[in-house]
Amino acid sequence: MDASTQHLTVIHREQSSAAAEVEAILRYDQISVVLQPIVRLRDRKIVGVEALSRFTAEPPRKPHKWFALAHEVGLGVDLEVFAIQKALELLPTLPTNIYMSVNVSPATLIGGYLGALLFGTRWSRIVLEVTEHAAVGDYAALNRALQPLKELGARLAVDDAGAGYASLRHIASIAPDIIKLDMSMARDVASDRGARAVVAALVSFARESGSVVVAEGIETTEQLNALQAQGVHYGQGYLLGRPSTPKR
Repeated sequence: MDASTQHLTVIHREQSSAAAEVEAILRYDQISVVLQPIVRLRDRKIVGVEALSRFTAEPPRKPHKWFALAHEVGLGVDLEVFAIQKALELLPTLPTNIYMSVNVSPATLIGGYLGALLFGTRWSRIVLEVTEHAAVGDYAALNRALQPLKELGARLAVDDAGAGYASLRHIASIAPDIIKLDMSMARDVASDRGARAVVAALVSFARESGSVVVAEGIETTEQLNALQAQGVHYGQGYLLGRPSTPKR
């Protein structure tokens, strides 16, 4: 066996092992969901929650690592749909004026899996938070998939604004109702002029486009005050409420 063949064999074994790990999550229900409050900053009123996945699978990995691994082995959509289904089971535990934000990739949206999954749900209580750690290949296809969901009343959020691929072009192409400001912006806004400039630009963009900005990762009063000074009206983070499992 030459070196090239050996290398391919190792890759195949690693992929098979990774696929087996993800399949075990689905088979043995090795995932749970916690909810983190999203609040109106001026009075700390809870307006929504973000559903966050937690894994009991081995080996221990952070949630975003599990989802990335699942997509690498062709099981990303399966894992996302499973996580959203688990999150929706908690929706009846929330007051009816509180929305739930669920994370979903462009691949899952374009695949058309959410219509059946959300059948019977009051769509106005759902925010589809588009997770984006790689460039969208086909915005036209994504928007075609989103249009019927929007018509049913679902709202759309773009995650990680101010970092990675969540550029103004990306945001403008999707036309979200909510722009989620990346936690790096919240972390640096009180001390970094560049971060303040990015926040100001996104707030202005949101105002012009009719959307709202939600800042993620708010951990200190100083950060909170700086974000409010920049015109951010909603946020989430440990200062405002930690993720928790609601009582059924």
